[in-house]
Amino acid sequence: MKKHKEKIEIGIVIGIFSVIIIACLVSIFSQVYTEYKENESFEKLAEIVTEDTTDTTIEEILRKPNLLNVSDSDDEFQTEQPVYYTTYYEPHSISELISMNSECFGWISIAGTNINYPVMHISSNPQKYLNKNFYGEYSYSGTPFLDSRCSADSTNLIIYGHHMNNGTMFADLCNYTDYSYFTEHPTVVLETKDGAFSYSVFSVMRVKFYDDWYKFLTTDLDKTYEKWVSYAKTKSLYNTEITPAYGHQILTLSTCYGYNQDDRILVLAVRN
Repeated sequence: MKKHKEKIEIGIVIGIFSVIIIACLVSIFSQVYTEYKENESFEKLAEIVTEDTTDTTIEEILRKPNLLNVSDSDDEFQTEQPVYYTTYYEPHSISELISMNSECFGWISIAGTNINYPVMHISSNPQKYLNKNFYGEYSYSGTPFLDSRCSADSTNLIIYGHHMNNGTMFADLCNYTDYSYFTEHPTVVLETKDGAFSYSVFSVMRVKFYDDWYKFLTTDLDKTYEKWVSYAKTKSLYNTEITPAYGHQILTLSTCYGYNQDDRILVLAVRN
């Protein structure tokens, strides 16, 4: 009788664990499917607004250690030969995106990565797109969005995006901890209603979500700009040999990093 009772108890325990395991598997597969469908929605959106044109390059002039316009060059740099290179990207109709959703700021992409998404911006509801898709519907993946405190002419444009387990959204930013990945993906393209602009990555930082860098939005002072650039270069995981010069807009891409919910990875790029 006692053995029979023990068998029943063991059977109950096994049954409970089986139910828990099944529930966990269902939850995992459900999440994977949801992430897949949400990314598929972005791919379809990209197909709709991708322009059919051969004008898909941005020619850039890169000078090291500073990024400078030719007109800004002084005698010290006149003897250096500028490095010319071309950034390839798929142009998107920003006007069409805005007509579909007026809260769309533009489109961001990094060639050779999964980062290829619209960027949203709304000042009245800062984190609206944290869990909403481009169409304003609930979304586990959310949509990349510009910091509500920023505007198109801010000195530092801060864009946030989720780090999804399936490698979508801004998950690829974490690969920038590897120097070789930076060398293979050195340029970010941001398209807005004002045009398409390329930004060269100059710093990669591992920080907390409350890091001082998030306080840097805009400045009209060259000394203040240089102070922030120095801060970013000092905290960078490696030396990119690129130092932004005052007057060049900075683009900051931010996403979660690792298993600590406070940790963030920041990829900083300067407009060419």
